[in-house]
Amino acid sequence: MPGVVASFCMSLDGFVARPDDSVGPLFDWYQAGDVEVPMVGYPMTFRVAPASAQYLSTFLDSVRHSAFVCGRRVFEHTHGWAGRPPGGGAAFVVTHRPPPAGWPADHLAPFMFCADIASAIEQAKAAGDGTVGVSGPSIAQQCLNLGLLDEVRIDLVPVLLGTGVRYFEDSGTGNAELEQVEVVAGQGVTHLRYRVHYR
Repeated sequence: MPGVVASFCMSLDGFVARPDDSVGPLFDWYQAGDVEVPMVGYPMTFRVAPASAQYLSTFLDSVRHSAFVCGRRVFEHTHGWAGRPPGGGAAFVVTHRPPPAGWPADHLAPFMFCADIASAIEQAKAAGDGTVGVSGPSIAQQCLNLGLLDEVRIDLVPVLLGTGVRYFEDSGTGNAELEQVEVVAGQGVTHLRYRVHYR
């Protein structure tokens, strides 16, 4: 699955987080089953239903040698994943502020701080196998608006948050078309995968 990929858990009303960036019930499906799926490059194990396990394992295997791009908001909310970003490869943080004191942790995965999204994506492609995972709605939106996003994944959770952070709050001029390539019905979640085409 080469390319730039955005993947988020989303409520039925389009939110990926609450206003305080907490996810509430959006991640409940990660522990709703009996099949263990270890996270790549990060000390965490999911326990999901069989259908979700196959979908999730395939996705995690595809990003095993990839790099990762996020914004400063996600980086700070996760505390930099304690130096171990998802995927276990290099991580690129898009920000205009300098890195926090004591960063990077040299013995862990390398983190680079970039001033713009296009540069971060280019460097991330070169640092891994060409596949780039992006995290944070703002980063996904910027990639979409710049024609850089190749795939959108949505883990659709049947809850209504009512307010919060939307997946695509500002999707620009609408030059992107989504081709549905996969739908998987899990337990407490429906997995949707789309290929992005630009006009």
